[in-house]
Amino acid sequence: MVMVKQRQAANARERDRTQSVNTAFTALRTLIPTEPVDRKLSKIETLRLASSYISHLANVLLLGEGCEDGQPCFSAIYGAKGDLDSKQPRSICTFCLSNQRKGVSGELGWGGLLVPAPAGGFGC
Repeated sequence: MVMVKQRQAANARERDRTQSVNTAFTALRTLIPTEPVDRKLSKIETLRLASSYISHLANVLLLGEGCEDGQPCFSAIYGAKGDLDSKQPRSICTFCLSNQRKGVSGELGWGGLLVPAPAGGFGC
């Protein structure tokens, strides 16, 4: 009988922990811009996009959104002069890409990872 009560208590603690983690993911999802807006991200997508979005915002703070080509993340990777290695594909931050497609300056678009240019962004 003691083992059953211990197991029930452990199960209750695990349910509380799981609910707490799920609540935290829900809160994080509300902070990441997505397209379409009501798209529910998986946990791994949420973590990857949050990491990418943090990097994007850091580049915006560092370089400003008024970069010449409208892609502060690209400038941060390759430098302001665009020092490109011809063997390395150009990386595109899909937060920057979305802003360019929308023609929006100063507003952050839906997010993604740094991906090679031919892929055209993070299509989740």
